[in-house]
Amino acid sequence: MTRTIRLQSDSNAHDRPWRIAVEQGFFAAEGLNVEYFEDNPKGTAGRVQDFAERWKESQLQKGALEVYPVCEWGAIERVQSLGGGKIIGLDTTVRTGALMVGKDSKISSVAELRNVPIAVTWHAGTFYAAIEVLEAAGVPFEEIKLVHANDRLEALLGGTTEAAALMEPLVSRALKAGARKIADLRWRGGIVAGDDVDEETAGKLRRALNRAIDWLRENEERSRDEVLRDLAPEQRGSGLMPELVGVNAYRPNEFQEKVDWMLERGFLTAAPQYKDVVRSK
Repeated sequence: MTRTIRLQSDSNAHDRPWRIAVEQGFFAAEGLNVEYFEDNPKGTAGRVQDFAERWKESQLQKGALEVYPVCEWGAIERVQSLGGGKIIGLDTTVRTGALMVGKDSKISSVAELRNVPIAVTWHAGTFYAAIEVLEAAGVPFEEIKLVHANDRLEALLGGTTEAAALMEPLVSRALKAGARKIADLRWRGGIVAGDDVDEETAGKLRRALNRAIDWLRENEERSRDEVLRDLAPEQRGSGLMPELVGVNAYRPNEFQEKVDWMLERGFLTAAPQYKDVVRSK
């Protein structure tokens, strides 16, 4: 019997393997009818600061979605804070982004972003990845000034903030408008599934996604055209690609490393237990 799975994308480029698995029939081959919703129907208005009120999180809580991908830190935070669902694996890609400054900015290094407001999506991948990069450059946590912006590109190009943490297609669009890249960002995503997605179904999702990754790896040009399809064709050759790594199990040591990091910075109020947040085989 075919099982229907409703999925809300987190980021078009990073989640493109999900769409490929739909289009190439990899989910169907596993007996799954995946209804893939690529774009937030509320647009930038739906990218509010409180993640509990964002579209995909609220839809999972209402039972209107079975699965959504999100950044690794966010997956832990949402499962613990919102209740319901568990992480069923690390997502298909190592996600990529960039810390960028406006064309008129004098800033040329990450260290110079100390106490400079940086537009991010609050408690999303660019938020956490920006902190990692800033701290690695010697900026103390208390001197990192991240600000939520529903539209980070507009905040950067319109001068609301001097800097922003962006993903594709926003990175390429910012570059075209004259913005400059200061540093690369990298992070993993997690896959959050509702409580009614059993291990058999989770295994089918993982297999189909890894088939999509294999299909994309076969041809570099095709991979860029598919993953970066939101960019104009002439921008795809230089666009920022995620690393296609496939779905991986979320190991206890990886989970604990992220939990400790989040606790130290006050992003978690209590330490979640691995068994309560991650569905292991």
